[in-house]
Amino acid sequence: MWNLPLWALKLTGRLFFSRSNLLLCDDNDIVIGGLVDRPPAEDWSDVLEEVARCLRTARMLGEAHDVFPSSFYRHRRGSFLAIPVGVSMGGGQTVCTHPAPPSNCLTDFLSAILRNNAMRRLAGFQSSAFAFLAPKMYRRYLADLGALFMHHNNLVWNFSNSIFPASSFNCGPESILLPHFDFNNWACGLCALTPVGNFDWRRGGHLVLHTLKIVMEFPPGTTAVIPSTAVKHSNVCIRPGEERMSVAQYAAGGLFRWVAYGFRTGKSLDSTRSGRAQHVRLDKAEGVRWNDGCSLFSTSASLASDYSTW
Repeated sequence: MWNLPLWALKLTGRLFFSRSNLLLCDDNDIVIGGLVDRPPAEDWSDVLEEVARCLRTARMLGEAHDVFPSSFYRHRRGSFLAIPVGVSMGGGQTVCTHPAPPSNCLTDFLSAILRNNAMRRLAGFQSSAFAFLAPKMYRRYLADLGALFMHHNNLVWNFSNSIFPASSFNCGPESILLPHFDFNNWACGLCALTPVGNFDWRRGGHLVLHTLKIVMEFPPGTTAVIPSTAVKHSNVCIRPGEERMSVAQYAAGGLFRWVAYGFRTGKSLDSTRSGRAQHVRLDKAEGVRWNDGCSLFSTSASLASDYSTW
């Protein structure tokens, strides 16, 4: 599917019309994600407009000065400007770090986006939406990522009010996701995604969860929290002349492995006999890690009690 319109999506599932909070639950009532409507604060529309202005300005100035590498424009998620920033681990890295921007000019662009107060507020809301939908998993992020940043004092959070260590600023002008899995993210983890811009959300920009056969209206300012590694997802195209951008936050699975392995790689563990034994023990028996991950999700009935054990 390449930017398909809504009518061309031959899904047998449901179309959800959203302007309120929505839980996504499986047959066992386990909350695997959801949609969280924008906050009721009177100035939140101004916040979203400023986020859109920030992303638009970054795109226009960056293109005018040839700041961004071609990989930021063409990637497996689509053909739009996507600016990644944050702490990563994987793909052959031997230590978790902030990937070095290819130029000082790009560093200045990233700093300007991260310093934007409206962007900071949106990032904090996405983090709160994550805590609202998955409080036990949020605590796991807090424990593991907190330990990571304490151990490596050279690492810096993108936003001091967000639990997520990495972000993608999807600057458009048509940030429409192709069907994909985010296979570098933590396998049982969740990511947060919020669209902004000027588009008719009743006619386009819908969030499509292909694995679940669900299509949901996805208005600007609504935050989706989904298991993006496990669920293939995309967006419906918007109409010509419309503008859609988005902000995503996530955590690489390699960060959790790095912490579990005592702040080293699996290859480093395997360099000694005792390390290999420890590697096997930490990876656990087949199915155990799967069950451990599933235990981090709440049910709709347990959410209240899961909050109380914060």
